Amino acid sequence: MATWQEFYRVLKLSWKDKTSGRRVRQILSVLKRYDVLHDFTPQKAVAVLEALGPTYVKIGQMASTRSDILPKAYCEAFESLHADVSPMPFFQVLDCITRSYGRSWEETFLAIDPAPLGSASVAQVHRAVLKDGSVVAVKVRRPGIVAEMSEDITLMQRILATAEFVDPGNQTLFLNFDNLLDELERTTKNELDFRVELDNLIRFHAETANQRGVTSPIPYPACSNESVLVMQYIEGIQVDDVPALKTEGIDLDHLAYRIMQSYISQVLDDGFFHADPHPGNILIRGKEIVWIDLGMTGSLTPSQRQLVGRMFRSIPANDPYLLMESVVGISKKNGPVDFGKLLQELSILLDKYGSSDLSDINVGDAMGEMVEVMRTQNLIMAPAVTMLVRGIVTLEGVMEAIAPTLNVIQIVSQHVLVQSLNPEHVEMRALELLTSTAESAEALVKLPRQVSNAVEMLERGEIALKGNVEVSTNVLATVYASVGRISLALISVGLFLGSSILCTTNMEPRFLEVPVLGVLGYVGAFVLGVYVIVATFRSRKR
Repeated sequence: MATWQEFYRVLKLSWKDKTSGRRVRQILSVLKRYDVLHDFTPQKAVAVLEALGPTYVKIGQMASTRSDILPKAYCEAFESLHADVSPMPFFQVLDCITRSYGRSWEETFLAIDPAPLGSASVAQVHRAVLKDGSVVAVKVRRPGIVAEMSEDITLMQRILATAEFVDPGNQTLFLNFDNLLDELERTTKNELDFRVELDNLIRFHAETANQRGVTSPIPYPACSNESVLVMQYIEGIQVDDVPALKTEGIDLDHLAYRIMQSYISQVLDDGFFHADPHPGNILIRGKEIVWIDLGMTGSLTPSQRQLVGRMFRSIPANDPYLLMESVVGISKKNGPVDFGKLLQELSILLDKYGSSDLSDINVGDAMGEMVEVMRTQNLIMAPAVTMLVRGIVTLEGVMEAIAPTLNVIQIVSQHVLVQSLNPEHVEMRALELLTSTAESAEALVKLPRQVSNAVEMLERGEIALKGNVEVSTNVLATVYASVGRISLALISVGLFLGSSILCTTNMEPRFLEVPVLGVLGYVGAFVLGVYVIVATFRSRKR
């Protein structure tokens, strides 16, 4: 049954949701236009999401990597979703900048190019020149987009909360969608606040400084705020423009190798990576690789980085135990897990790819199959790892366009091996081993005394042992039935004895010189006795 907490959540979201009526009518109009109740294909789903607006496009983009929730066909279709929209009028762009700064845009910029470099559902980018002559890119947030996406998310939360209240039996399904909505709310909040992207630019630029030939745009914090972001303007060749790269005499295989090495370094060395590495976000400037648009980034904890490294190392090593340890470590449980079955399915998966050359392994396919195995065992990847998987799959597609023979698994495996031989890594592992050895030795010395103390406390009754014993339902049913029949038999005996005592008295009224209450007691005792005998013979026969 639904709980008071779920009821309160529905009331709270209903009070918070002030615009659902208007928005629901718009949504119903779109659903009616596309006739979603008939022949709802993945392609139609893409069209519906695009018609519903930026919030739903974002949902589709996120859902494209969640094959643990949606069928594979829909995930593949959602990968084609884009957020490009018609550009804002230039006067509206200038008005947004002026309102954001609280002063005229001309006090900061010498000029702003009216033609946008790009126009998306959330923001629009223009080339501009600062007062000091620096050429920059200005990212301007669309007016009203914050309220629009917030209202859509609140409406979806309200619908989901109502569904949970009405049908509390499908908790596993609702929990999956709850997680998706939480991830949507978090990523949307970060994407709409350009101060988050500014911090990402500052951090990313600092961490890629140690990667030779890799950089990102220089941010301008003094000119940036919540709704306007100013960064260095980068001119370069888009990474998938193969003819232009060849014209510049660039070795495509070497370039692809450098890009993958850069990405793996972001993931495993820094734990802070570009989460949307599509071709438009990787530019080639001379011999430099420039990562742009840091609106979507992912962060891994040191333990997650270690587990991800083990996961990739387990594939060429064909080690199902290592893979299972990694998968369980980077996931959260959404129900019971059969670890034996999980190990068996991962072993089958590794056998399939272990018999292939590394150059023939497609990371996207391998990741997709691993996620399917995880879904059968109620395991859901942590959001940061989900972003990483999506990023690697996207980048692998980019690499196929410029260097089809490049193997991602091999590059990752080599990086993990080199990382394990790094003096800092060896020192850290040695320190961990020394610490764990010292702790184990200390525990071993204390063990006899602890066991002795525990036995003495048990003898004195100062501690008690508790345990859980699982009994089959058939045994429990038999015990309950036997106890019930014994109870009825005792009641029958009690009625018989009580009636016999009453018959020796002069209690009124009487029937055939016998107290009526005594007669009723005899009848009740007889009926219960017959019932117990019949029920016992029937249960023995069953």
